[in-house]
Amino acid sequence: MQRGIIIFATLFMFAACSPKLRSVINNPQEPLGTHEMVLVLGIQDPFENDGIDIGVLISSDNGFSTNCSYYEVIEHLKNLARENGANIVKITEHAVPDRLSSCDRISANIYKVPNFRKHEKEVEWNEKRKLTWEDFKGKQKIVSNNGVGAQSYCGFGFQSNYVTAFSKTKIFVRTTFDCDLSWVREDQINNAELLNHEQFHFNLSELYARQLRKRFAEVEINAFNLNVQANTIFKQVYTEYLERQEAYDYETNHGLDQEKQNEWQFTIENELAALSLYTE
Repeated sequence: MQRGIIIFATLFMFAACSPKLRSVINNPQEPLGTHEMVLVLGIQDPFENDGIDIGVLISSDNGFSTNCSYYEVIEHLKNLARENGANIVKITEHAVPDRLSSCDRISANIYKVPNFRKHEKEVEWNEKRKLTWEDFKGKQKIVSNNGVGAQSYCGFGFQSNYVTAFSKTKIFVRTTFDCDLSWVREDQINNAELLNHEQFHFNLSELYARQLRKRFAEVEINAFNLNVQANTIFKQVYTEYLERQEAYDYETNHGLDQEKQNEWQFTIENELAALSLYTE
């Protein structure tokens, strides 16, 4: 009897930590694989449905929720979308944490479209998700070096959960590629070597995102030092990152020096592997 009570209490505590999830599914589709990509679009992101309208997802505070920061909620919604065969989550409402709730409360419509990449505004770094020239949706800009065939706008940033003196600080670091700012010259869209060079700009961004996660993990960050401590560390890592990106372009001559390009790729891949514990 005593053992049964303990197990029940443990399960209740686990459930209470998660946000309250509800769904209204009108047109369920074949479930997607656990690791299949699901695109999340914000409230301001334009979207014209060219596929199937599956239903609505809602995440709210159950009164005891703790694991309900924005990125944690988004992961729950993406998993629900996969279960119902959707590859797009379009946020329609978002209430940020306030004095009444420490949770991000989100409502979203979910869809199954033929090609989710068509709707992407940004690409989040993923080992299996390589860049294609279709991701470079921006208009070509005039640059001082007319020989430039493409430009990638990628980087990393961080966001914390809603922190109080009684809650644990969680910091989420994301590496993203901006599709609408990144561009390629029309005469370079079949240049596989140039695309590979741009991919390693993106990989270099992920490398320093992992460096940032590592440095955050090495210090104690709480409600009292969050702003100063986290921002100081970020500025240090970002300065190092910018210097490394410039060195990569300079030493490889923007990818034209294939020997140097290979050397940089080998180095970046090894450094990423060395920081594999900090992928998220």
